[in-house]
Amino acid sequence: MLFRGQFDCTMDDKGRIKMPATLRKQFPGEDNNRFMIAKDIEDCLVIYPLKTWEEQEAILAKLNPFNTQHQKFYNAITVGLTEVEMDSADRFLISKSLQKYLGATKDIVLKAKRDRIQVWDAAKFEQYTQVNIANIQPLADEAARYLDDLEKNK
Repeated sequence: MLFRGQFDCTMDDKGRIKMPATLRKQFPGEDNNRFMIAKDIEDCLVIYPLKTWEEQEAILAKLNPFNTQHQKFYNAITVGLTEVEMDSADRFLISKSLQKYLGATKDIVLKAKRDRIQVWDAAKFEQYTQVNIANIQPLADEAARYLDDLEKNK
């Protein structure tokens, strides 16, 4: 499953965001309008379809429970982890514990990112995007090296 698109949205005073119809239609039917949401490793939140989150959990389960660095990472990646269900108006609620990572903004960007959707404060997303665009050549070079290495190690 791949999500596609970028959508400007608004969060209401209760912390609800309306899922754009184009994105809603991309969710797996078996999830029954439910998904997981948590803090992302980037400066945003992330929505995981249930199957994608289960795959993430399987990867995280391989971390050593006696390694403090592994446990710190596990705790950071699951901050605010909540199962969410869209209501009949296709809105979903951002919990108070996660809203603080978006700040006081009402302007939100939902950004598809392969098998998940990022939830950004619109101003932070614009800043993040501008920095990445300004540095596109070194980023492209690094991505090309990584892909070349993958190909060589087949």
